[in-house]
Parts: sequence; structure tokens; C-alpha cells
Amino acid sequence: MARTSRWEADETEPAKERGRSECQSTGTGDDQHRPRPGRKMQESNGNRVRNGSAIPAARREGSCDRQRERSSSVPRNHSAPTPSEPRRSIRFDHKRTAGEVFRCKKGKRTDIKPAEWDKFGYASKPDVLTRPIEYGGNVLPIPRVHRKDITPETFLEDFRKAGRPVIVEGALDDWPAMYRWNLDALEERFRHVPFKVAKDDKGKKMRMKMKYFTDYVRHQQDDSPLYLFETNVDDNGYIRELAKDYEVPDLFPQDWLALVNNEARPPFRWFCVGPKRSGTGVHIDPLGTSAWNAVTHGTKRWVLMEPHETKRRVKGKDLIADHEDDEAIMYFDFILPRIKKQYPEMKIYEGDQKPGDLIFVPGDWWHGVLNLEDTVAVTQNYVGSDNFDLVWSKTRKEREKIAYLWLRNMKKYAPELYERAMEMNRRDNFKMRHERPKGDRLPDADSSSSESSSDSSSDEAEDLDPDGLLGAIPSHSALGSAAFKRQGEAPFPNLVTAAKACFERPGKRRRQKEDPTLA
Repeated sequence: MARTSRWEADETEPAKERGRSECQSTGTGDDQHRPRPGRKMQESNGNRVRNGSAIPAARREGSCDRQRERSSSVPRNHSAPTPSEPRRSIRFDHKRTAGEVFRCKKGKRTDIKPAEWDKFGYASKPDVLTRPIEYGGNVLPIPRVHRKDITPETFLEDFRKAGRPVIVEGALDDWPAMYRWNLDALEERFRHVPFKVAKDDKGKKMRMKMKYFTDYVRHQQDDSPLYLFETNVDDNGYIRELAKDYEVPDLFPQDWLALVNNEARPPFRWFCVGPKRSGTGVHIDPLGTSAWNAVTHGTKRWVLMEPHETKRRVKGKDLIADHEDDEAIMYFDFILPRIKKQYPEMKIYEGDQKPGDLIFVPGDWWHGVLNLEDTVAVTQNYVGSDNFDLVWSKTRKEREKIAYLWLRNMKKYAPELYERAMEMNRRDNFKMRHERPKGDRLPDADSSSSESSSDSSSDEAEDLDPDGLLGAIPSHSALGSAAFKRQGEAPFPNLVTAAKACFERPGKRRRQKEDPTLA
């Protein structure tokens, strides 16, 4: 693709200079220790004053001693990089890219300035991305199989029900996404469409047009770059075109949370574009859901730990000094090696996922990802026969409103699944929110925006997507377009529910009706 002009990024716009921490001023801390915002210090009669309150010198020295002691306990054979000199300005192809990048960086991280996103110089340390995995001891390879060697039935028994992670090679051979999702093709097709690349401190989504993001991906030098992670695949008429480039693998025929309409259910599908060095920290997926992730371009490095491991151990909380960061690139560079050495009894699974590979991550498994190359992928969480009990037991406690809507639709459309959920409730003596006194909330309940649906809303059969409900609803059930009574034959196969039908532009439907070859 020809590039005729280049524009220089100036990420050094004015920002308030933050003071140095007490331990830095005494020479005991690293220059990159990040002081907490809003804590102003000044001298008063030999004591330090913080926000108007004097701190005795003895207490100050004790605090520094404790930090020195903690820092000295961190293994130094896998040391963190030291900050480098300011790097030269980046030259982008589009005039507005620099401003868009600055805006999103400023919103995503308030602890550092946009100009400091490359301060550790990982872009000039390619060995972090090319370093091979050293197996042995407590480091094990993620199992691998080829799609032609398994069936959905054997996969269900050997991996899904067994709760074993696995990388499936050759799983995406028939996907148009394998050639339609490279950076150039995505830019050409979605040039002016904004995608989510970050969230600010208040949870507001920050979006950037695809043409600016691909420009950023090609030229960025950040240690931990912005990561396109679009959750709005189903609701945005332009972005939903991506859904035509792939299909849910037949290894995962079930998604029983589809009994809750898309407006009420939590996010479950993501389209991802990760620049090299981007990634996600070690975490477990919400509500005990299992997940599959498919890579069409680039390479991801995965690390997984078993569900019984504690958050403190898998994240290496006791092995990180106060001045060190824990972004994905840092985790794979020096924190994970420390964890392997500190906890030799912990089983750590690692593996690289290449184009055409699909990885299965069972519910409650800890996992983290580092993009070794510019990577494009799609991922989806699901509920099926292999993990329903785990997901229901968590959802009823943590997402009470979602659980109520889900149970109501189970009773209406999936009676056997409803009895299974009610039997679990009786066994555990668990009372749903509508069975308890008004205002009685469980301590673990979450009042997130994903639970904002009104209890009075009632899902009709045509509102639900039958895809993924295999094994949950009776075979004679009519959901989605099959429940239409006045529409006649569905306009075209992609419109499976009344909710989805309203997203298609009338002009597009008219053209397809006149010329079926456009479908």
C-alpha cells in the first residue's frame, strides 16, 4: 500500500510533573518508582509534611527500610529493565494519528504520561519476543492436537469435560478471515469505523478509527501498546460484517447463555488486534466460563496455571519490587521467570499459538497472553454441558439479575436445564433474589452495567438466538426466525432473530432482495 506522506508524532504535550518519592530522594529507590498522585510533601521543622500532616523522620526512615527490605527480597537474576533516554519522535502516515494516539493513551493510563509509554525501550529489545520457551521441571508444554485427528465428541470428553487446555492446529482452514483480516485488508474495509482500543478510569470506552489504529500498529515503539479489543461485534452494523468471515468451530456447539438476549447477557465475543508487545495480564475469565481463542494472523504466547493456584502466586505479588511495572511484556520478561524459580512445585503451561491455531481455555484456569507479533484474533466465552454447573453456581451469586433472567427463560424454553439449576439451588439451600426479602443482597453480588436490564422485560421466542442452544432446548422448539408468524420466510439466513433484523440497513436488504448474488 503506497504511503505518500508521513507525520511526526509529538507525545510531549504539557503535563504536570510528578514529584519524586521519599525513598527516591534518599537514593534507595529506582527512578521509575511511581509516587501516588495528589500526595504533596514539604519540609517542616526537620519532618516531612504530607497533605498538611507532619511525618516524623524516624517513621520516614522506617518506611524506607521496609521498602529496602522488600526490594532486597526480590530475585535479581531476572531484573527489570532500567528506563532509557527519551526516544525520537515517531513518524506516522496520517496527520491525525499522533493526536488520536495521545488522546487514548492519556485516557487509559493516568499513572504515566503518554510520552513515557516507551521509557523501558522494549522495542529495541527483540530478544524478549524471540526468546524460546525452556521446558522442563515445572514448565510444561500446552498440549497440541490437529483438527483432523479429533471429532467434536472426542474433544468434548478429552478436553472440555476433563478441563484440559489444548491448542488445536488447522482449526480455521475454511475461514475467510484467514485472508481478510490482515492489517491492510482491515484498514481498507473498515477505514472510517471506530473500534475500542482502551477504557479510561471511569470505564468509558475510548475508540479510534481503523485507519489511525493500523497506522499506529505499523510504527509504534511502546513497551505495552494500545490493544484493540472490540466487544461491540453484534450490536454495530458496520463491525458485524466481521461475523461473516468466520463461524463458531463445531468443537463448541453450545452456548447456553444465549437463553438471555444479547442486550442483557454479559459480553462474550471479542475481536482483537494486538500490536507486538501488547497482551493481557494473568487472570481468570468471569463466572467460570470457558473460552476459545482463534488466531488468523501473528503469534501469541500463552501461559496457563491450574485453578487451585492463588492469585498472589500466579501474579508474583511477592516477587515484584515497588518500582517495577507488571504489564504483560514485563510479566513474561522477568516476573514469570521469578515465579518459575520461586515456586518449583507450581505447574506452568506455556505455548505459542500461530495463525490457524485455536486454543481452548477451561473455566477458572489462570492465563495470560503476550503478542509476539502484530496479531489478529477472535475469542468467545461459552456455557455448555461441560461447565454449566460451575457457571450457574457463580452467576447466581455474582450476577443476580442476569441469573434471574436466565432462570426465567430456562423455565420457559429449556425445562430440563431449569430443573438442573433448581436442583443445584435446593442442594445448596440457595435462594434467588426474588425468593429473598427485598433489599437483601449477597456479599459477592456485582451491580455492574451488564445487569442493568429491567426484570419486567420479557424475552419472546423470536428474541433469542437458537445458535448454541443444542442440548438445552427441546428439538421441536421454535426460536429466532423460526418463531416468526407474520414475516413469512426470513429475509436471508443471517437474520436469525428479530433483534438482529433491525440492525441491517433497509437499503442493503432491498438490494439483496433485488439481486440475491449480493447476499
